[in-house]
Amino acid sequence: MYSLGAISKPIELTNVPSELFINKHLTILQDRSADLSFQNAFKQYKQGKFTLNADERASFGFIHDALWASVLINNSSDKEIKKVLYLDTAWLDHADFYFMRQGKVVDKAFIGDTLPFNARENKTRMLSQQYSFKPGITQVFMRFESQDPLLIPLYLTTHDAIQDNLIISSYFYGFIYGAFFILFVYNITLFISLKDSSYVFYSLYLLSFFCLNIAYTGHGFKFIWPNSLLLQQWLMILFLYCYIAFSIAFCFEFLKLKVFAPKIYQIRKWVYTGLILLITSLFLNADQLLAVNIGVALTSLLVVIFLSLGFLVLKNGHDTVKFFIPAVFLGAGGAATSAATTWGFIPYSTLIFHSIEIGMLIEMSILALALAFNLKKVDKARITAEVSAQLDHLTELYNRRAFTVAVSPLWNLGIRDQQAFSIILLDIDWFKTINDDYGHAAGDDVLKSIAQTLQQHIRKSDILARWGGEEFIIFLPNTTQSDAINLADLIRKNIQKMTVLHDTGPLSVTASFGVAVYNEQMTELEDLIKLADVALYKAKNSGRNVVCHMPQNQTIKNQEVNKMTPI
Repeated sequence: MYSLGAISKPIELTNVPSELFINKHLTILQDRSADLSFQNAFKQYKQGKFTLNADERASFGFIHDALWASVLINNSSDKEIKKVLYLDTAWLDHADFYFMRQGKVVDKAFIGDTLPFNARENKTRMLSQQYSFKPGITQVFMRFESQDPLLIPLYLTTHDAIQDNLIISSYFYGFIYGAFFILFVYNITLFISLKDSSYVFYSLYLLSFFCLNIAYTGHGFKFIWPNSLLLQQWLMILFLYCYIAFSIAFCFEFLKLKVFAPKIYQIRKWVYTGLILLITSLFLNADQLLAVNIGVALTSLLVVIFLSLGFLVLKNGHDTVKFFIPAVFLGAGGAATSAATTWGFIPYSTLIFHSIEIGMLIEMSILALALAFNLKKVDKARITAEVSAQLDHLTELYNRRAFTVAVSPLWNLGIRDQQAFSIILLDIDWFKTINDDYGHAAGDDVLKSIAQTLQQHIRKSDILARWGGEEFIIFLPNTTQSDAINLADLIRKNIQKMTVLHDTGPLSVTASFGVAVYNEQMTELEDLIKLADVALYKAKNSGRNVVCHMPQNQTIKNQEVNKMTPI
């Protein structure tokens, strides 16, 4: 099992760059009992039981084992050279360093998450140990152990190189966290305005991943809870399960399972209850490694479930899922790549290890687009509803309310600029008789035909509406009384010539018109409409199929009409 004399060549300090990944120079021994002492480990090293880490392995997965490692470093100069042994991981319980010369320990250091961050000699976010290497060969003997995944990407570097990497890292995480914050605020705002629960669950999903990332990258231990070992040990696990819970809740709401998969939606309470019981039991059991293992396995399982549900609701007609499926696939791909690196299935590199952040950023951006697409659909539906509320469904003309809204600004503008404007009010003659003799379908055809005729003879600036029943109204801006009368008579003649085809045969219809023009004594639009109504009443009592108008200086107040006169 072991290669006798598996001793790596010493690393020559005078030839190394400012930063060197040294895992391939390590000789290692896995201690499955995790209780091997330094003396016994060194004894096994001398017996050749350490193996050369030729494949540069940095991750040893989720194990309870301790890992012993050794590396030889040679300083061929005549001066001390200061270097830093830097572990590119933030979650490692124990990292013990023994510095040896000629088989004797000359210095040692014990670092890791079992010590408060403020107790560290080197205040780097990742674990690091500085040492001044004297001329000659120094053996660095190390022991690593963790309740989290055992990841030990080890670099021989300098303080300046660490600072340079810190600047790059700051830009990277600044961009990542900035993007998460913008998406979080954006979706909270949408939730407040739209009251759609999918937005709040997405915001909580974002927040939980943000907190999870802060925990496992060491930002939390450095800046938020530097003196709390309990929080450092358990917050990452708590945030992992919060991330799982809110991803499930978001999936239920975003995929609209209540509509597209109601049977699955009905089990959501059982899912939430089971998850709460699982989390509670794991925390009571207090086995960190077990909790992380189950969390990672559950996350992988949920990816498969989410994709399956996505294809199901897509098949059932939920078109927004076309964003959800690639988003989950890319996010899961990033997480799977990072997990495979943590497990040791993929060779470690900084970029590959951080693919979870990149994948999640892409996933969340696509999901944000999906929610924006959903918002666009909601907004389009709202506009359609508003437009529909303004139209008469039979004739597709404005209804009375929409007419008033559309005319009001033109009325105010005309009064301010002292412009002439008129109103034509018309009523189909004997419309009740048409309905009684030919049926309401024939009456509907008459109304639609007259609406089309009116649209053909008005200007773009005119406002036409179905006023109610068999009445239509036209507002004519910049139109004198004589022009309004001429237009009304032209329309009257075209209606008279019109033939409405119906199942019972062709129908001929006529209409009566009332015309009124604005004068300075009027204060409200209603005054002009009432005056046009009086003129229409006059037309009805004048034999129908005629155009009647009121004198230009006439007002409704001085107009007396006997409304009881039969039409």
